[in-house]
Parts: sequence; C-alpha cells; structure tokens
Amino acid sequence: MAKIDDSVKKKVPELRFKGFTDEWEERKLSTESTITAGGDIDKSKLKEFGEYPIFANALTNDGIVGYYDSYYRVEAPAVTVTGRGDVGHAKARKVNFTPVVRLLAVKSNHDVDFLENAINNHKVLVESTGVPQLTAPQLGNYKIFFPTGEEQEKIGSFFKQLDDTIALHQRKLDLLKEQKKGYLQKMFPKNGA
Repeated sequence: MAKIDDSVKKKVPELRFKGFTDEWEERKLSTESTITAGGDIDKSKLKEFGEYPIFANALTNDGIVGYYDSYYRVEAPAVTVTGRGDVGHAKARKVNFTPVVRLLAVKSNHDVDFLENAINNHKVLVESTGVPQLTAPQLGNYKIFFPTGEEQEKIGSFFKQLDDTIALHQRKLDLLKEQKKGYLQKMFPKNGA
C-alpha cells in the first residue's frame, strides 16, 4: 500500500493498494443501488432449517430468524442494513434471502464486501426521536466514494479476510472463556455451600 499525494486526498483515500491511481467518485447510494425495506414473514412457511435464510434486524445469530424452502425476496449478492435500534450496521449477503421488517436490503452492481465496509464507515445521522430508525430514503442519501470495480474487489476482499480472522479469534476467545468458567466452577467451592 502506498501513501497518496496531498493534492488529491479529497477524492482518494490516504492509503491504497499498489497499482491504483484513479480518483474515487462520490455518489448517492440511491443512484448506485436499489434499496428496499423488509416486510412481514409468512409464519406458515417458516422453517428452522431450509434453503433461503430470513434475516431480521438482529445482530445476533447473523440476523437469521428462520428459513424458507422455496421463496426469497432479494437475490444475492446484496447488503443488509439495520434500520432500527442499532441502526446503520451493514452486512454483505451472498445467498438469496428475505429481509424482515426494519431491515433494509441494498442491491447494487458494486462489490458487496466493499459496500458493507463503506456503509459501516459512514456516520449515521438518526433523525427520529425515541428508538433510532433508519429509512430507505435516509440510507439512499448516504454519499459514498466509489473506486473502480477492480479496486472495490481488492478492498472488499482485504476487509473480508480481516473480518474472517477476527471471527476465528473471537470463537477461540469465547471457547477459552467457557473453559475458564468450567474450571472455576469445578476448582472453587460455591459460596454458601
């Protein structure tokens, strides 16, 4: 990665992969994608396991609340963005899926791993009072700098590898915490016993 000359910093990042020199273009997300809000789920077709995941606004369990066997609303690749509570959290989705109410789906020709990180790096301005909420029109107003498709893929792949490494270490850390908890329970007598 190479540092960038100060004269072009406004249109390009400070740090870039070698071989990329084009300026990035700032565009509204709404001009670069189709943004749809999730809907209600058909509980009669909801399965615990199946072909097409149903994603909700939740950040736990990857947002999966169930599956459909023969139906989906959004064709992959796409990005989901939380629209209520912890708003603005983007996640690249590489399987066909159905979004539930309060989850926004962004369908675009841009690299989904790049787009996930570009959205997550964007400052979220919540206009509502009470429970924070992000609507499709608000998300569509996000201005994002886009590089060439090849550079998007390189950046997206780089951050995907970092996320995978973090997830791997997080699982190891969680396992070690559980082991410690088990040892503590077996090695120390319970208070009041």
